[in-house]
This record gives sequence, C-alpha cells and structure tokens, in this order.
Amino acid sequence: MGRRGVNTRKGLLRATLPVLRWLPPRTALRTLDAIGRQEYRLVPATRKRFDEAIRTHAAILGEDWDPARIGPALAANQVRSSVRDMLLDDRTDAQINDLLRVEGREQLDEAVGQKRGVLLLGNHFGAHMLMAYWIIWQGYPWRMFSERPRSISKLMAAQFATEGPIGQSRLFVSRKTNPAEAAGAILRAARVLREQIVLSIASDVRWPTPPNAPARFLGRSYRFSSTWVTLAALSGAPVVPAYCLIKPDGTYSVEFEPAFTVPREAARDETLAAHWVQHGLTLIEERVRRDPANSIDYFFWEDDEARPRPSGPPMAAAG
Repeated sequence: MGRRGVNTRKGLLRATLPVLRWLPPRTALRTLDAIGRQEYRLVPATRKRFDEAIRTHAAILGEDWDPARIGPALAANQVRSSVRDMLLDDRTDAQINDLLRVEGREQLDEAVGQKRGVLLLGNHFGAHMLMAYWIIWQGYPWRMFSERPRSISKLMAAQFATEGPIGQSRLFVSRKTNPAEAAGAILRAARVLREQIVLSIASDVRWPTPPNAPARFLGRSYRFSSTWVTLAALSGAPVVPAYCLIKPDGTYSVEFEPAFTVPREAARDETLAAHWVQHGLTLIEERVRRDPANSIDYFFWEDDEARPRPSGPPMAAAG
C-alpha cells in the first residue's frame, strides 16, 4: 500500500477507535477484520499489491498459496495488528482470558525456573504487542529491549514508565544511538537478565551496521542485528521463541516454543553469531509457511529498500 493509503487507513482507525472501545472485544476486533477485508476487495491497487506479494513469496518458498484466500486475511490482520493492544483497555479479566489463548506456557515457566533470566525471542509476526500485554497482565517480571512503541494500552504505558537502574524507561533505544550509548544499553539489558527478569527482544531487525550478521529470510539476503545473540551468549539465559497469532474469530494465540541456549563463543565468533541469527529467522520463516496471513509486513519488505537507513548501532525495533 502506498503512503497515501497508509495515511488514509491510520485516519480511519483513529476515528473509529473510540467507538470500537465501547463494543465487546471480539466484536470490535471482528470489525477491524472486516475493514481490512473490505479494503482488499474494494481497492484494486491494494488487492493487486497483496496478490503479487503473495504469489512472489509462494514461489520463493515453494508453497501453493491462493491469493484470493490469503489476501483478505492478510489485509485484515494488518489492520488488527496496527491497533496493537489498545482495545484491551478497561476490559475485565474474563474478557481478556477469552481473547488471549496460550499454548506452551510450561516452556516459559520452565525457563523462568532456571533463575538465569529469560530472553524472550520476539518478532514482528502476527500481533507481537499482545504477547507482551499478556506477560505483563500475568505478572511476570518483564522488560523490552527495543525502540519505544507508540499507541499502546494503559497497562503497557504504566509498565514503560518504570524508572530505576533496571526500569523499562532506560531500556528503550533509538536509531540515532551512538556507540557509547548502545554499549550502555546492552549492559543494562544484561543486568536485567541477571536480575532474573524476562527480557523481550526481536530477532528480525534488519540493520546495516555492526554488530550484525548476514542471513537469508524469505528468499532475500539482509544484514540483521545480532544483539540478541550477544546477550544470550554472554548471559547464558535460556532463549524462548514466542509468537502471537491473530485468529479470524477475534481472538489471539500466544505461543511459547521450547527454550534453547546460545554458546558463549557466539559473543565473539562472527561466524557462529551468524549461525544463530539465521536460526532465529528460520524459526519465523517456518511460521510464515504455516500461516502466511500472519506475515503482516514481511511480504512487503522490498518496498522499504529505497527508504533511508539508520546509521546508528542495531537494536530491536518496536514494530
């Protein structure tokens, strides 16, 4: 979708969000779903762009995807992901339990039980901010190592305002961060893990400057941030891949996979670091194969290639 289309969608969502908050949660989310599907059906340029992207990536991955089936769902999921967790404000526990289904919680709890902190390996597949909401709501000690997300729920905003040496406010990073500031941020993140806190960081952040590593994702080569590999290697914390799938019935599926550890040598061996960066991306690519409608923006990365790139050190993008 072009810039004008993006701005039109954002304006529509800003106008409808106050109304959607008055609706039952599933009804509100199904309404957003319908907005995306109608956009796909009624805007020829949008439909053409989606269909071409789906065909291209189906060929790359060797999948037999039908754009007429996946396109409307992908458009709907893009709209739902854009409101992040804002529709969860002022909902009851019963309503949130009804919306957020969880699989593999035992994987997360087992990693927490090791008392070495947990590196929660996030991504921009599906509705990643809803996973963060669930973790906070469940009372896990949690921080995020990323740029500061905007347009978030009141629960998330309160979490982001926490101060102190290991408070969330000092773990946000900027694409304009200089090397000294970046090193300080990584040290603070390492301290968070030593304090046995769950730390979220994305594994799919493209970045052209070190520390990074080359890897392939969906048939194309990029350089990705290797910050998560460095933190996992230096801390010895278990790494738990995690996802949040958008479901067409107005719910979400928060899923935790079995933990793995990164050898300490990966912190100083560029070849080994690149192996682990590729491993993290391969896990996401397998998810895309199984559920392309939750790929959100991955199929449109090519559209970003001509945009200016940041010059600072790589961190985790907020998405």
